Amino acid sequence: MKNNFISAETSAIKSADQQPFMAPEKQEPGYQPNPLDYSFLQSVSKAIRNCTETISDSVKLEPDFAQTSFPKHFERLTLVLYAPGHKRILVSRQTHSFSEVFERLLLHPRTPALGREPFRLQMDFILAPPSPADFYSVGTEQEGERHFEIGIDGLLIHGPDNMVHLFLPGDAYVRSIMGMRQLRDYLTRAYGEDYLRQAGFERFRSESFISGEKDWLQLYRGYPLVGPLTRQKIEQAVELAVGHILLNQEKSGKFLYYYDASLDSRRDHEHPTRDPLTNPYYNILRHSGGALTCIYHEKCTHRGNALDSIRNAIGYLLKQARTYDCNGIEGAYIYSERKAKLGGSGVALYLLAEYQRLTGDTQYQEWAHRLARHLLSQITASGEFIYYSIYLDQPVTEQENHEYFSFYYPGEAICGLAKYYPLASAEDQRMITGKLHKALEFLIEVRPVTRAQHYTSPPSDAWLMMGIKELWDIEAMRKPQYAEFVFSDARKMVDHMYKVTDAPCPDYAGAFYYTYGDYPYADGARCEGLLGAYELALKIGDQDKARQIWDALRLAAWSVLHLVNTEDAIYFAPNPRVALGGIRFKYTRQWFRIDTIQHVASFFAKLLPYWESAEANSVSTGRK
Repeated sequence: MKNNFISAETSAIKSADQQPFMAPEKQEPGYQPNPLDYSFLQSVSKAIRNCTETISDSVKLEPDFAQTSFPKHFERLTLVLYAPGHKRILVSRQTHSFSEVFERLLLHPRTPALGREPFRLQMDFILAPPSPADFYSVGTEQEGERHFEIGIDGLLIHGPDNMVHLFLPGDAYVRSIMGMRQLRDYLTRAYGEDYLRQAGFERFRSESFISGEKDWLQLYRGYPLVGPLTRQKIEQAVELAVGHILLNQEKSGKFLYYYDASLDSRRDHEHPTRDPLTNPYYNILRHSGGALTCIYHEKCTHRGNALDSIRNAIGYLLKQARTYDCNGIEGAYIYSERKAKLGGSGVALYLLAEYQRLTGDTQYQEWAHRLARHLLSQITASGEFIYYSIYLDQPVTEQENHEYFSFYYPGEAICGLAKYYPLASAEDQRMITGKLHKALEFLIEVRPVTRAQHYTSPPSDAWLMMGIKELWDIEAMRKPQYAEFVFSDARKMVDHMYKVTDAPCPDYAGAFYYTYGDYPYADGARCEGLLGAYELALKIGDQDKARQIWDALRLAAWSVLHLVNTEDAIYFAPNPRVALGGIRFKYTRQWFRIDTIQHVASFFAKLLPYWESAEANSVSTGRK
């Protein structure tokens, strides 16, 4: 299929100038370690491990420090020592001497205990004099001198008791703080509101480094610099994510649903009254997404090591299935948390169909048939889906459906039915295409009018974009307006993506925004939708459009890499075993869920098969 399937208006995503998508890492700080930095790391590490023997010799490190590539002229130096299971140690002095501050660290009574663990040392150099700040008037949405950039700006707090306290720029990342209200709440809990109201504040920025296994790593917004986007980094992210999913899966088949790495806690902040041990909240739709992530990983690796876990997850899923008489034939829906969600059954069908296609194992095929019958029965005469067949244990009628709207469930149902289509009989296939045309007509033409208030810029219905991409394999489902919808939403996504050339901070590039200036929204789900547009362009045969989308995809992939909990990124974590491989929801928030892992890891896994050919033809990499 060529461009006659694409309207002239949406035939190209505007990217004539590729500079906005190129080399975002070049805008970040450019730390280049030299061999003496490694020698210095060895000396510092040895001193910490043997601090009782080397306190008097700490001054000897000054000549070693002088040979490193770290700043030599600074207003203040702060050292922070981390070790799993221990409260961190922070020492700071307004001095020009590294050894003076380091000796204070070695003298700290808890340093020997941390030195016996796999520790990390953070160094923050404040290069310019701090400037006065009104803590209660600065903010992330303010402009000019009143703008406070979370993760980049730090605070010196001069208390009424003449004590000085620090909130380092990267502490927003370490303490899981994304906004000013969270920062004020955190400091109020730490010091009390009366104390803060009497205190004076200064703001500062710093150059920050963390010790690694073999070298120092520079931090930006608390996270180790990502560097250039490579296939190896994408593969590592997928491996870490799937490793985390498999390691933390329960015998029942359930996944670790929610985890806050800053607190070592499984208590879901959206369901704070639910005890994570005795009464945990568990979203079954997201459960299926976790298993899908493992399937996409298997497609890339063909190792087979995740198949038992996938089957275990499917087993748990099907225990939540309820069968019923669906127009004289047995149907089934997924029922969990007192609800039968359209999306829960849709993603469940997507999972079963993907599993059968991957393995050839037909043991779940009858369940797939039952779920498909249910989904088709939820398409009304108008083409609108019924979003919940049961809500809080009560059946939902078609007349009540408007009260239970969900924006994403129809796209999830379409993904499931599209992937299921090859498993259906010829007669059922004709019914599926007829029903889906009706549903898509409603979703593309009617819903934007009747549900206009639910539409955002950038567009958010990545599931529907992916569903149309899946349906393009069915010749009877190819209509120009379907492709136009996908490419139009893709263009709008790119229009609301921070570019290298307009990003307020270097790491904003590739993240989305609703209004320019918003805190960066690195979003794996939207990335999956954008990837769906890329795959659809390839299916249609529009190589130019595919190249243009790829350049945006690369930048988006670079952005979401900042969400991955690599070993170096969890230097602060009290329980790194659980934190490793998690993929966070925001740059400086430390909580993640199974679905925040799912969207980014699935995006990466589905991106990898295209890497070599796309890079060879990429405009932004300079090869075309």
